[in-house]
Amino acid sequence: MDLLESSILGLAGLFGGVLAGLFGVGGGTIFVPALVYGAGWGIGEAVAASLVVIVFSALSGTLRSMRSEVPVNWKAAALFSLTVAPSSLIGVAVSSFFSETLTQLVFAGFLLTLAYPTARSGKRYREGIGGASGSHLAVALLGGVGAGALAGLIGIGGAALTVPLLIFGFGLNPKTAISTSLVVTLLVGVVGAAGYVAAGFDRLSGLPPLIVGSIIGAWPGVRLRERLPETVLQRAFAAYMVVVAVLMIVDAANGP
Repeated sequence: MDLLESSILGLAGLFGGVLAGLFGVGGGTIFVPALVYGAGWGIGEAVAASLVVIVFSALSGTLRSMRSEVPVNWKAAALFSLTVAPSSLIGVAVSSFFSETLTQLVFAGFLLTLAYPTARSGKRYREGIGGASGSHLAVALLGGVGAGALAGLIGIGGAALTVPLLIFGFGLNPKTAISTSLVVTLLVGVVGAAGYVAAGFDRLSGLPPLIVGSIIGAWPGVRLRERLPETVLQRAFAAYMVVVAVLMIVDAANGP
């Protein structure tokens, strides 16, 4: 790996880490393209590697969130993780049956579907974990299976899905949902990465720049999140989802 490639991956890791702290995502939407387009990796290897890096970015963001003004809701994190994290192995298992184009279109579809309700979610779900109805919680846990499977399939932490589900199903406010999502993302990364390693992934040599950048970037991301109003944060996250979805659709349309 030459200096330019290392620099590109390091910057991608830094940006992904900032996103992890700011939005509760693992950074996979940055790490996968960085490895594919910046380092020339195949999509399958990039997905597996992304889950490895996500473990570090989410851990860094979680540690910083524990010291923030909006700490993790550990009850919601524990309950939701029991559904989401094991489900990532579903994505690992079926990944070999999905083409790159189909995977991109599936992910883009999920992002576009959830962007609007993410932007609109708010007061009616901000009653704390005890205030969320049983039906909302059941839907959230069922959605968590899909979130985990998607995370394992395309190498993301799943926060594009878990944050809205934590707001809707557990009654968390957006900032608490993001802090809590980092814990869920961390466990998804651990389980998903372990699944790919067990399946034979062993290409770890290109990951240090991404890992270091993601660890460093998560802390200022959390600090920035603390200073942003909840409404701005919700709408920015929804806009981020739309941008990623559009880029994936364009890339899929231009693919082989």
